[in-house]
Formats: sequence, C-alpha cells, structure tokens
Amino acid sequence: MGANFRRAAPEEAPTLWQVEELGLEPVPADARHGTTRSIMWTWLAANIGVLGVTLGSGLVTGLGLNFWQTLIVAAVGSVGSFAFVALVSLAGPLSGAPTMVASRATFGVRGNLAPAAISWAVLTGLEVVMCTMATFALANIVEILGFPVEPWLTIPVALLLVAGATVISYFGHTLIMLVQKWLGWTLGGLTAVLCVVALANVDWPIALAAPGGDFVSVLAGIGVIAAGTGVSWMSAGADYTRYLPADTSERKLFGVTLLGSGAPLVLLISTGALLALGNSETVGLALPEWLLVPYLIVAVLGLLTAADLAMYSSGLSLQATGVPLSRPKTLLISAAAVALGTVTIVVVRSVNGDDFSSQAFSALIALFALPLVAWVGVFGLDLLLRRNLFAEDLTDTSPESPYWFHHGFHWPAIGAWVAGTVFGLLCTAVKVGETTWFAGPLAETWLGRNSLGWLVAGIGASAVYWVVEPLTRGEHSPGRAHPEE
Repeated sequence: MGANFRRAAPEEAPTLWQVEELGLEPVPADARHGTTRSIMWTWLAANIGVLGVTLGSGLVTGLGLNFWQTLIVAAVGSVGSFAFVALVSLAGPLSGAPTMVASRATFGVRGNLAPAAISWAVLTGLEVVMCTMATFALANIVEILGFPVEPWLTIPVALLLVAGATVISYFGHTLIMLVQKWLGWTLGGLTAVLCVVALANVDWPIALAAPGGDFVSVLAGIGVIAAGTGVSWMSAGADYTRYLPADTSERKLFGVTLLGSGAPLVLLISTGALLALGNSETVGLALPEWLLVPYLIVAVLGLLTAADLAMYSSGLSLQATGVPLSRPKTLLISAAAVALGTVTIVVVRSVNGDDFSSQAFSALIALFALPLVAWVGVFGLDLLLRRNLFAEDLTDTSPESPYWFHHGFHWPAIGAWVAGTVFGLLCTAVKVGETTWFAGPLAETWLGRNSLGWLVAGIGASAVYWVVEPLTRGEHSPGRAHPEE
C-alpha cells in the first residue's frame, strides 16, 4: 500500500506501479530499458503451463504417434510456429513501436486497419479460451477436494480470472515483465518437479517401444501443435521487444524467443506423450490421481501468464484499428469482450454439460488465424528485405505520411495478404465435433488433410508479395528502392 498510482507521461519509462500510457507511440530511446533475457522469460512463462502435457497426450491418443514422433512434432510445430513470432519481434527494436503499428510500413496507414482488427479478434479469442480453460481447471480442483461446484459458481471464478489478467496488463509493460520473470521461475520449477514425479510412474520399456503412426499423422500433429502454440501469438512479438535498445542483436533476440517458447513446449509435450504411452493407471489428464490438484494449480497460473500477454497485446491491436482511445481504455474494452465471451461459454458448458460452445469458439479462432499468418508472410518478408523500413514517422496517419502509399493502401501488400488468406482457406476444413462448418475445395488434398492450410497462407502470401511488389513503381517510401526519375 502507499504506492503512487499515477499515470506515466508518454515520454517516461513507467515504474512498477505506474500505468503505462505509451500505446501506439514509439518508445523513446532513453526509455529502452529492456534486455533480451527478459524476452526469454516472457515467452517461457507463457508456455510453461503444464497443459502442454495435454497436447502431448493428445498426439498419442488422437493421432497414434509414438514418443520419437511426438518429439519431432513438438520441436517442428512449436519452434517452427514461434519462429514467425521471433521474426516479427525484430520489428520492436528497429521501430520502437507495437507490432500492429510497425506493420503500417508494409500495408499503409489504411491498409493496416484490417490486419489490426484480425489481430484483435485472434488475441481476444485466445484470451477467452485460456480464461475458460482456467475456470474449469479451478472447478476441477474444488471437485477433487470433495466440494460440489454449482454452475452459477463458475461465473465469479471466470470473472476473477479475467480481472487478474486485466489488472496485470492494465499497468502495462513493466509489471508484465516482472510477473513473467518471477512466475517463469516459479512455474518452471514446479512444472519440472511435477514432470519428474509423474514420469516416475511411467513404464519406460513400453513407452519407448510403442509403434508409431504414419507420415500423414506426423504432419497432422505438426499442424495441431503449431495451431495450438505459436500461430495465435504472431501479431504480439514486437509489443514486448519495442522496449529493447535499437542496436539489440537480431540473432540473439531471435534465438532467445525460440528458446523461451520452444524449450518448455518440447519438454512438456514430450512428457505428455510418455505419460500416455507408459502409464496405464492414470486419471483425467494422463496423470496419477494424487497429482491432479497440483497439476491443475500450476495449469491455472500458467494460463494466467499467457492471458496477461494476450490482454496487453489485444489492447494495442484495438488501438491500431483506429479506436481514438488510450491504451488503458482500449485494454478495458478488450477485457469486457473477454469477460463476456468467457462467461457465455462457461455458462453454456456448465448448463448443457457439453463442450460444443468452446469447441466452436476455438474453431473460429483457427479460421481467423489464417489471415494472421498471411499477414506475417508479407510483413516478415519486408522485415527481411528492407533494412530502412521504419525510417520515418509511423504515427503520422495523414495523407502526408510517408506510409500513405496510394490513398492510404500499399496495394501489393494488401493483394498478397488477401491472396495468401484465400490460398489457406482453399486447403482448410473447420470442424466442430463431427460437424463440418467450412471446407475449402482443396481440404481433402494432402495439404488439407495434414492441417497445413496455415502454412500455405503464409508461404503463399510471401510468394505473391515477392513477385508483385517489385513490379510497382512511384512509391517513394522508406526501405524501398526509389525508381529513377
């Protein structure tokens, strides 16, 4: 108590209990106090939650993979998808701006509005899923302890979890980084202990000798893991690296992002596979019954460390859509949307006793993720090819802006983004239970059956942009070769 809850001026680096006012504005050079090590802890805390064990168990029970295949799938799916996050993270030190402001340099002031809206929808949906999972994890703890949980009691639990993520993200970057660091240490240690204890019950000869699935199942597993790990975070990377100095090593930043996200995911997914393959006396989440309560407690904390990141980035994305409000106010709008979505799903599931509503919501997020991956395909290519991309004022949204392009749109980027999204949709099927909601004409091809529509969207968008962008001329913009007069 007695802390000074004042608002930090935009040009200041906020202290722990100051509300960060910096939103779309680039972080001033003298406020770039971050380190690459802090980025590693940020992503480690967001991915250390032991629900990764459930992903690994699902690869075994759902796709029939063995341990070695699961290890490969975990590495390729998680590290591969977070490589896109790491790429986008490079824009933070270079521009000092949030992700969805930095991408104005590629899409144009107006052209960037639609990707920003997609980013907000995906991040908000991700928060709803995480808060819903945490709510039922807490309900399971109470039931395991012998207390019945009435459906109406899940509502205040859900609101409490949303409020926790909102408070952390409302104060902003400084508090988030502190929470991620210390919960990263704590959750990392607890998770390691839980994994060691759980693996002590594994019949290792049986687990390691289990037959594997076919190549199609391996590819499908990579798609499942990628969709469940890095894909939804693609538009958040630079939101946390913008506080790093402009001369931060790009290789080091890329490496620590992959290490912080990939290492815990590979460990936990592999552990889940071993538990499913070599422990016949399991209950619920492929763990011994006595281990379920500590497992679920750590799972709830792990979901909270991911939800605060998603909440923070969703507020920035909403600002980038043109909403004329400060970062704290747009964050509260996002929090209200998350609370509404979470309570709705929790009530429906509690009353009806099925998981249809949450499955339907997750399916919608997966569908919205396709244009997000296509956006990375275009923006990421610009980051790699144009070293002077952020040379001018990203906050200037007037027709005089160097990023105005043609009526506010950089049409080669917009066209490539739309094309990549269409390519991905052609190879995608969206199912809820046994019901197919959407199926592209190529959903039954090799790419579609292996859940690789997201990869098609990213590669397709990059390819189209690579070909089309050099064909345009007359766009005197930072980072692009100016045609000779």
